[in-house]
Amino acid sequence: MIDKEYNKILKQYHKLSDRHILVVETDMPYSDVFKVVSLSNKIRRAGNELVRLMRKNYDQLLRTKRYRKLLFLYGITEDKSKRKILANQLNEMRKSYNVTWDYCRTSMIPIGKKYSIDAVFALTKAEDIWRGVEKCLYGNGNTIHFSKYGELPCIRAKQINRGIPVSVKDDKLQFKLGKTAFGIQVNDRFQQDEADDILTYLTESEIVDHKA
Repeated sequence: MIDKEYNKILKQYHKLSDRHILVVETDMPYSDVFKVVSLSNKIRRAGNELVRLMRKNYDQLLRTKRYRKLLFLYGITEDKSKRKILANQLNEMRKSYNVTWDYCRTSMIPIGKKYSIDAVFALTKAEDIWRGVEKCLYGNGNTIHFSKYGELPCIRAKQINRGIPVSVKDDKLQFKLGKTAFGIQVNDRFQQDEADDILTYLTESEIVDHKA
């Protein structure tokens, strides 16, 4: 198998894999914690600005009689060819009202720059917001919600080597956010086992990926 094909399959495997969450405490001093909370609030404000924009576009789309009629017809039509035609018409309307992932993603670029947010954090936030839009478009969601001030700080990045890079130092996990390096506090056997698994992957990622 050539490298290009292998990397494509591996990327698809990672995409379809379940998200695994390990909750741990950091060993950050209070001064660094304050910086993290400040950054999280910037991301929250930027996200709310994008939510406001996407919410406005979605509400305008939903108010059109043609879109509501197409949704109704799509829901009651059983013929596959007719459903495909209706789906294409719905997608065209979503494009015309800027209710698309591409518009959501590109709109976040200037917003992220406005709040001086790293591009990887801005993109991750845009993806979170788009998932909310998708629930409204294809699921049972009614509206896109704003993030409230005072909620637990949240900073996410999908790539292991960007945003908050993870590395191994002295056989321990080390994270880096900007110029701040920090580790984690392991409080029980379960956390230790999970941390050990992550360490194994980081030190032998090619072997683990090949086995997967």
